[in-house]
Amino acid sequence: MEFIFLSELFYKDYPHELYPQMELKPSRPYTQVYTKIGDYIFAIPLRSHIYHPHVLWTDKEKHCGVDFSKAIIILKGEYIDASASPHIRQNEFESLRGKEYIIKQKMIRYIHKYQYAKLNLSNPRNKYLCEFSTMQYFEEYIKNIK
Repeated sequence: MEFIFLSELFYKDYPHELYPQMELKPSRPYTQVYTKIGDYIFAIPLRSHIYHPHVLWTDKEKHCGVDFSKAIIILKGEYIDASASPHIRQNEFESLRGKEYIIKQKMIRYIHKYQYAKLNLSNPRNKYLCEFSTMQYFEEYIKNIK
């Protein structure tokens, strides 16, 4: 499994004012799980204080995990910070070991859930999911993911 940080260029190209749902912390960046789906590279943040179901838990008791609702698509190779090596807590590493396939499948399922929710925004649950998802910024890229 590969872990990455996002580069300063990413934060410059995706300012928080225009992309409020992205987890943008250039001073203390989120470690991201790197996975490829179709033609795209996804970066899925490892977060804490998660209180929704769109996650692969690494420490459920402390609400830590891989947060699919805040995933992004890496559209430029320069968006990956190659100068830094992310480190994660040992317990989180242990809980993720060997789960590359599961992460990819959960990301695909989350994309499908987002696409389905987008079809009926009159449902408050669907509206909430779409409003707080980063997939709203990548709809043109995820439309063909099956």
